[in-house]
Amino acid sequence: MRMLPLLPLVLASACVATSEPTPPDPPTPDPDPTLVYLTPPQHLSRASLALRGMRPSLEDLKAVEADPEQLPAIVDRYLASPEFGETIKDLHNETLLLRVEQPTLTFPAPPSVATATAVEMNAGVFDEALRLIADVVMTDQPYTKIVTADYTMTNGVTAAVWGLPHTGPVDQWSRSTWSDARGAAGILGIEALYHRWRSTGFNYNRGRANMISRSLLCHDFLHSDIDVDTSVDLSDPDVVANAVIANPSCAGCHQTLDPVASYLFPFRGQFNLGQLQDGRATYPVGGYLVGQETRWQTTNKRAPMFFGAPAGKLAGLGQAIAEDPRFARCTATRFASYLTEVPKDQLSGAWIARLQAAFVAGNFSAKQLAKQIVLSDEFRVSYDTDDAQAAALVGAQKVRPDQLSRMLYDLTGFRWTTTSTAKVRQMPYGTADLLQSDFIGFRVLGGGIDSYFVTEPVHTMNATSSLVTKSAAAAAADFVVEHDLTAPIAGRTLFVAADVGATDPALIRAQLAYLHGRIYGELVAPDSPEVDETYQLYTEALATAGTARRAWKLTLIGMLADFRSLFY
Repeated sequence: MRMLPLLPLVLASACVATSEPTPPDPPTPDPDPTLVYLTPPQHLSRASLALRGMRPSLEDLKAVEADPEQLPAIVDRYLASPEFGETIKDLHNETLLLRVEQPTLTFPAPPSVATATAVEMNAGVFDEALRLIADVVMTDQPYTKIVTADYTMTNGVTAAVWGLPHTGPVDQWSRSTWSDARGAAGILGIEALYHRWRSTGFNYNRGRANMISRSLLCHDFLHSDIDVDTSVDLSDPDVVANAVIANPSCAGCHQTLDPVASYLFPFRGQFNLGQLQDGRATYPVGGYLVGQETRWQTTNKRAPMFFGAPAGKLAGLGQAIAEDPRFARCTATRFASYLTEVPKDQLSGAWIARLQAAFVAGNFSAKQLAKQIVLSDEFRVSYDTDDAQAAALVGAQKVRPDQLSRMLYDLTGFRWTTTSTAKVRQMPYGTADLLQSDFIGFRVLGGGIDSYFVTEPVHTMNATSSLVTKSAAAAAADFVVEHDLTAPIAGRTLFVAADVGATDPALIRAQLAYLHGRIYGELVAPDSPEVDETYQLYTEALATAGTARRAWKLTLIGMLADFRSLFY
């Protein structure tokens, strides 16, 4: 977790950021002659996994192999899928770091949802902002709505905690509106965002303000050039309060940071969840605290402003962010970095400029931004024949734990879940996907983030991620073989070319060729060298295990845990 210190006293005047006109769209550079690109089926597989966390169907692979011009239309279909909505939530969680499973941040169950588990409480609270962003993207509203929307998203838990209207089943998410004075500010008006990013002591919302700047504008005050003034007594609040105004080394950043923080005083610094747990406080706990808007006058003593310009109240802050060219560029950067697994500071500046220009010209359509990224040459690079260039190239992307969960479910129908009765805030923890959980699951061990202690994913295979993927593969293989063993052919998940108990080598090879297509995205013939290798694996497993049932499980474990399955 990264929290802003009491004061970023050491930040220099270079912290002041200004909104500059968007530069002209740079010309597309000539292709690098040493680069090698993915084939159309490989390109489709990468696009499908990046956008949906799932392998493409054999029909889609065959379509682009026959006609590569079909790829854009297939991508459009992927962008309309519910799985792309899940990807959008995952993408933004890597920025906002909202999906936390820390007992200190978990609300106890309100009386109206008294049987809720800790898993359900955390999802109802911390998914609110991610659900709003996904709703904006999936309904193809301008992406600027994430900071200007006049509604939010609630399920029964969200409504009970914050006092918002909600109809329908407890687990059903739907649009809802605030009835107070916070205005149309999208995620900036969502209290769960500020519950995650708490403000304590004399911080006066500065950490929250930097979170907003870093996440939406890619301007991180903590990464600015600094000039340490060691004469300031940080233990004296009065000295500190004067330093952020009068001391040049402090004021350089605080003159832009603090005015943004001043918009946030109507939100509580933190909630006393212990009082809710023992009944000394009651639900709902929500509310934009009217009367706190002027608290800046007795705290940081800087009126609300957005980088030197007045912007009205909270809704004005959202509008100012939406209109800032840095917002569009930051969005293009975040999407490109997530979908390519290339660090933000290593992305091509010219490419980001082209993405930014098209994003703005396309009425801020996040779907079209994602489409432009996955259809670009930068996305479909496979490797570089120049050794020096290859060393800095991301030529293969590793599936994140959340993607692996969706991929395994799509391939096998298996979800790696477990139920725990361990108590969190006097509630049972509940049922969790082990690839999407941190409290009892393996998301961090698999290379993911817990949004609190571990805030950056790992895109390479290591000892723990290898163990996690092999364990998940073993569980999925066992499940699908047992299911398809007795299911009628129309209801089978993977064994569509041969029965589990088939003995005819031709049928077994046909089934293996099908598995190569589904698991690896490879279109191969039953008598191909690729199938020869897998057939040898199957026959050796059969000789060792003694039954086809066991042999197929061992073969599937090997295939699902193979590099070709886990990288794309």
